[in-house]
Amino acid sequence: MPRTYSERQSSRTTRMVAITLGLALVALAAKAGLLALGIDDAGWVALGFILIGFAAVFLLGLQFWKGLDDFQRQGHAVSTYWGNIGGLAVTACIIAGAGLARSEFVLGVATLAVTQLGCSLILYGHWRLKARGLGFRAGE
Repeated sequence: MPRTYSERQSSRTTRMVAITLGLALVALAAKAGLLALGIDDAGWVALGFILIGFAAVFLLGLQFWKGLDDFQRQGHAVSTYWGNIGGLAVTACIIAGAGLARSEFVLGVATLAVTQLGCSLILYGHWRLKARGLGFRAGE
């Protein structure tokens, strides 16, 4: 029996959450195993699992995105845009209110904000070029 659109999207979401949680559990088990053996990996195992986790979530998220219609994609794009703007505004208020202007926290926030802005500008530029027939992949 053919599954409905909602059932397919729910299944994709469930798989994405299950794989993410599975990776987190495997990472915790690996870290616990190393500690039980008395081995200090200086965070490299955790970093490896974080990178694998990001790659898995990105690939699963890409499948999820391809399954959305235009209206849903627009909703996700708008919520991401305004959510990021709101998040940066709240973070700025926390920094100002707590007096964290010269802390490692601010350095991390600034690094994240600049990286997100750079990636956003690259993808927006690609989208604009693609609209003019100059995209990275011919025929799209």
